[in-house]
Amino acid sequence: MLLSGDAGVGKTRLLTVLRDLGLTQGWQVRAGHCLDFGDSALPYLPFTEIFGRLAADLPGTVDAVARTHPALARLAPGRRILGETGRGAADLRTLDPAELMEGVHALLDAAAGTAPLLLVVEDVQWADPSTRDLLTFLFTRPFDGPVAVVASYRSDDLHRRHPLRRQVAEWLRVSGVQRIELAPLSDAAVRQLIEELVPAGLRETESAQIVARAEGNAFFVEELASAASGPDRWVPADLADVLLVRLDRLDDAARQVVRTASVSGRTVAHAMLAAVCGLPGADLDDGLRQAVEMNALVAGDGGYAFRHALLGEADYDDLLPGERVRLHQQYAAALSDGRARGTAAELARHARLAMDRDTALSASIRAEDEAAAVGGPEEAAQHYEQALELLSDPRRVLDPGLDVSVLAVRPPRR
Repeated sequence: MLLSGDAGVGKTRLLTVLRDLGLTQGWQVRAGHCLDFGDSALPYLPFTEIFGRLAADLPGTVDAVARTHPALARLAPGRRILGETGRGAADLRTLDPAELMEGVHALLDAAAGTAPLLLVVEDVQWADPSTRDLLTFLFTRPFDGPVAVVASYRSDDLHRRHPLRRQVAEWLRVSGVQRIELAPLSDAAVRQLIEELVPAGLRETESAQIVARAEGNAFFVEELASAASGPDRWVPADLADVLLVRLDRLDDAARQVVRTASVSGRTVAHAMLAAVCGLPGADLDDGLRQAVEMNALVAGDGGYAFRHALLGEADYDDLLPGERVRLHQQYAAALSDGRARGTAAELARHARLAMDRDTALSASIRAEDEAAAVGGPEEAAQHYEQALELLSDPRRVLDPGLDVSVLAVRPPRR
């Protein structure tokens, strides 16, 4: 099943209800999330998340499948973290993507032998090419056990040249693949949602303004209703204010926490925030608690996520250019010195946006190695090309200790 709709229309909420319904009926539910890493592609990212959850919940099943499909081991989350791999040269050989796809398919089939399995991959508009290829493989290759696959994406992000447009058209030609397109709410449904969100009621003029401005977007309805029912009873005129009005109510510590988190993207680990935010432990906890209580962030799985991706994007866009560079520098430093866990692709992204071209170059070279090692040739080529661009940048002063010879002798296989 493909689930599409504009940002904020309610895809995640619908998937949450689907998850709860599946769990009550005895299904296993495993979810993976695509993240917007920009040019720093990390192949198979959502499936690394899914593999980690399966390894924790079904270690015997994962071990049994990995013995017959050793390529699966490349997806282990710990194998992709800076400073923790300890791999030899043989372990960095380029992997045939077909080996990994066969292994993932076999693992899902084996997991479905214990109970029906619902696999959810969110935000596929940000998926790397390897993840899209793996989804194609799963859509076209039948399972022996009861496996359901749902992939969601923002339809408003699919511009004419977006690679997912062609992929979606191909998926819909596969027998058994269907699509649900979530449309904006009707005016009547918006009014019903306002009544549920504000039981005490709003003035008719306020309700009418929300109906007119939200344009059926459930997230905008929630934010506008929250603003209209707040202390100042204010319905913002600009939709950017709609997204940021909740954050304006935070104190300084919570605001600093949320600003710092926005630089990471949709999600951020607690250890990363502690390393980067610059707040003492008690102040960090107080700021996080307020951000969670005010529904800016949601806690879970050792970290935090923005309640809605649009909220994090708006907050990041609201940063001053100097703030962005400084925060990306702090992220890159935390990843480089081991205070926080992350991948070479993440380090490359933060270093590039922090204008630290030497660190971005070395991280891009390592990210290219790691992408090839998990069978992601397109992502490897992308990192390789970025490294070449950085190497030719006249503004960069080359670190004499940096080995760039691999760029001249080992172009990645596409």
